[in-house]
Amino acid sequence: MQWLLILLFLPGFLFAESGLELAGFADDNPSFVAADTVPGYVARIDFEQSGQIDEALRRAEAYFQSTDYFESPQGPAEPIVFVIYGPDVAMFYQANYAAYKSIVDLAARLSSLGVIDVRVCQFSSKSIGSDRTGLLPFVSPVHFGPDELKRLLEEESYSFF
Repeated sequence: MQWLLILLFLPGFLFAESGLELAGFADDNPSFVAADTVPGYVARIDFEQSGQIDEALRRAEAYFQSTDYFESPQGPAEPIVFVIYGPDVAMFYQANYAAYKSIVDLAARLSSLGVIDVRVCQFSSKSIGSDRTGLLPFVSPVHFGPDELKRLLEEESYSFF
């Protein structure tokens, strides 16, 4: 009877011990970060410099093509959020597709693969004379881009990509 009780409780004891060891390892090794500590990433884009969206999209594409993306223990990561505001919102409108074709095609492809999530500021859109009806199909509108960025970083605990 004692052996039966030992066999019943042994797996739980072993799993509890391994969990304690992993927790200690994470504390002792700062390079080890649990995958669930960051709920998502937001693209870091400097809207004062041209070409930043294209560069950030290429970084996201390289990340998607890396082995890290698929070999994560939790599976592929959540999409990297691109919050676009300022004059750059113009590139995500159907009327401007021809002018920004290469950037838009890359963004659409990465969006369809679930690598990125593009959100466009409606306040900035109104300032350039556009509204949400002309947005490309893979783009989501947000009321005010800087507030959405702040919300993702502070309330949702996202990190910069």
